Amino acid sequence: MGFGRIFFFIFAFALLEVLVLAKVAGLIGWPITIVATVVTALLGSYLFRRQGLETWVRLNQRMQQGDMPGQEMVEGIMLLLGGALLITPGFITDAVGFALLLPGSRRAMARKVIEKGTLQGFTTMQGGGFTYTSYTRQGPNPFQQPPRRDNGGNVTIEGEAHREKNE
Repeated sequence: MGFGRIFFFIFAFALLEVLVLAKVAGLIGWPITIVATVVTALLGSYLFRRQGLETWVRLNQRMQQGDMPGQEMVEGIMLLLGGALLITPGFITDAVGFALLLPGSRRAMARKVIEKGTLQGFTTMQGGGFTYTSYTRQGPNPFQQPPRRDNGGNVTIEGEAHREKNE
């Protein structure tokens, strides 16, 4: 997506948000509209902290059990996006933000993202480099890459090892 399209999308969305705010303010008045916007931001902040903590606890539990916390990772990104949308003034952003923060809808959307197919990630390495990994849906856990096998059925593991001196 080019810069022009992104700019147009942001401009059109901001214009739509202002039109909705003006329409609501025309119906209930500007003071109530402003109070409603501030209240949704405060409520969103509370939900973000609470849901973020619950997701963090589940993520740590899954990691301690040796499982890849894929669902929790996707939900964490959704929580960040939902929190940012609720802080942004407007009723459309509030509706999307609440959908991303409420546990039922967020978990359903996260499952859909995971089931959709490919998830991608960057991992930083010592020395400032990074690796790119593309996780494709293979079996019950889309985050777990299947081992590569050569023609003889042997498992091939690729990687690097470094020996450090104990001083």
